[in-house]
Amino acid sequence: MDKKCAQKDKGFSLSALSNTRGYVMGIATLMIVFFHSYINFEKLMPDAPGWALFFDRFRQLCVCGVDIFLILSGIGLYYSLSKNKSLKEFYKKRATRILPAVMLVSIYWFAQKGSTGIGPYLKNVTFISFYTDGVRYFWYFALIIFLYAIYPLIHKLIEHTGVYGALALIAVTVTGTLMLKKFDYQQYLYIEIALTRIPVFIVGAWLGKLVKDGVRIPYFVIAIMAVTFIITAFIGYYYLAKWNVNNTINSGTVTLLKRITGNIHGITLTFIFAALFRKCKKNALSTFLTWIGVYSMELYLVHEKLGILMYTKITTGDPSHILYYGIIFILSIPIAMALKAYTDNLNKNLFYKNSKKEM
Repeated sequence: MDKKCAQKDKGFSLSALSNTRGYVMGIATLMIVFFHSYINFEKLMPDAPGWALFFDRFRQLCVCGVDIFLILSGIGLYYSLSKNKSLKEFYKKRATRILPAVMLVSIYWFAQKGSTGIGPYLKNVTFISFYTDGVRYFWYFALIIFLYAIYPLIHKLIEHTGVYGALALIAVTVTGTLMLKKFDYQQYLYIEIALTRIPVFIVGAWLGKLVKDGVRIPYFVIAIMAVTFIITAFIGYYYLAKWNVNNTINSGTVTLLKRITGNIHGITLTFIFAALFRKCKKNALSTFLTWIGVYSMELYLVHEKLGILMYTKITTGDPSHILYYGIIFILSIPIAMALKAYTDNLNKNLFYKNSKKEM
């Protein structure tokens, strides 16, 4: 190896965060699916309570798959807007990717849930009720739509100020969240699940700039992240659960600490997964993860809702519910594929009839 090649191999290239996006998106999707599979591990493993507790904690930890989604979204958006500065094209691509599928599912979901009138129904299907009443069925998409709407401003600030702009945005978000918690606790409870995820999205946008700039970091930083993950995942979750049970700290503060822990997990796992898969050759696992990642949004939309809808209709006789959620996962895949195929075809015929959509 010549000196030039040796120099290129020095350190961990952040381009891996972009190059492994398909794999990491697939892992994050499976994490969310597992988190939304409410398996009773105590009944699944009655003779192994220690392992039952471990798997239950692991399931809860998988909620940080959402944070990984947001980080990857931030990276992707930075690349997209850097490549094409047209705001019209930016909003068109975001809207056509998200809104058709989300609106189709939400229209059906709230119709079958029942409503007291057209006003509340419209508030629900447009996700306004998330902000006004804390209706959380589609909270992630209410957040994503908001973040995508203001993203060009975030992009411009980070593009010109780098880490200082990102830190300033995070400081403003965290300060605003804490102020809302103090002065309007009810409104905070409505939207805290979204507010506490905004910082990782901003981190993702900043990472997008670093990826574009070809930044490398020492490999020991990844090792430190792995240690940080282990400490927060096992020790952190243990004490948070203990504080919650013993009422040592009020539940609102415990929830906030769990969200912050999830932020840390999302960031560290994104780096760890990227490091693990950066030199991954095409094989059965990588192909499967990439394939699952393609349907990440649709599976997120369909899986949990299907689990709720079919709960009283599918009887397995299994008190742990592992068989039930296995069936739900299997059923979710063709529905997610059909949903994506339908919305892709809809977009092609309505919005991209005379042009090739950039995926």
